[in-house]
Amino acid sequence: MANRAQTELPKVSQPQNNQYKKVLPFLILLIVTLTMITVTFLNPYYMKGQIRSDNNQAVVVRQVNQHFDALAEAIGADEDGNSANLLTNKQTQPIADHIIDYTLGLHWFKFNNLTLAKQILHDIELNIGQGASSDAQLVQAKLKKLANNAPYEVIDTFSLNTITLGANIAVMVLLINIVLLVAAIASLYSLISEMRERFSAKELWHRITAAGMWGGFWLMLTAGVLALIPVVCNVADLAVFGYLIEISSSVFLNFVIVGVIIYVLSAIPWEITSNN
Repeated sequence: MANRAQTELPKVSQPQNNQYKKVLPFLILLIVTLTMITVTFLNPYYMKGQIRSDNNQAVVVRQVNQHFDALAEAIGADEDGNSANLLTNKQTQPIADHIIDYTLGLHWFKFNNLTLAKQILHDIELNIGQGASSDAQLVQAKLKKLANNAPYEVIDTFSLNTITLGANIAVMVLLINIVLLVAAIASLYSLISEMRERFSAKELWHRITAAGMWGGFWLMLTAGVLALIPVVCNVADLAVFGYLIEISSSVFLNFVIVGVIIYVLSAIPWEITSNN
């Protein structure tokens, strides 16, 4: 019965066989990668958790303080010319959270960052108290004197126009991700439906799990290389991009973990369905 069912299956040509071996792993890798990007880099809740990790806290403090130093200099609150590290981790965290909320998540294209500037001013006013450095308190006092002009100084020194551009790029990437993800899932479903007509159930599962192993391998390899970039290269001087690369390193490590899980979960049924 099984032999007759096997002989009734249409023969697969070598070009078709090669196409299945190339397209199936690519679609699996594409679906996993797009899903991971959406739930990590484009997810404000996840990214706010990432900047609180031990590895990234120092990066966030350094980046926010660079802009805070520029603000101090712009409003004349940098009296000694050496106002580095004005804010602690506790004081920089709300500012970073508001920037992430503004940039990521479900939103449409943004053209106004005045509200974000006012939120940052509120964070400065709320979190710089008696325990803050004298330089930080001087910045706070100067900002109060500027009144309505203070938000515009924040827009300039915190590069909020660049952050607005980043927010618009993020929403474009999210929309493209959704479209590509739907198309990739539909293509994968169509391909597997076609393969069901050409292969037995055992052979089909063997090929799908083999493709899963290749997809997991390439995810591990590419994410591992990307995670190593800030380790082997000095990216701290690349302005905003250096900051993003440093933060992204720990995110890519999670990609590697997902790749390992996919590889292992695919390897077990692949071995079971192997003819040997």
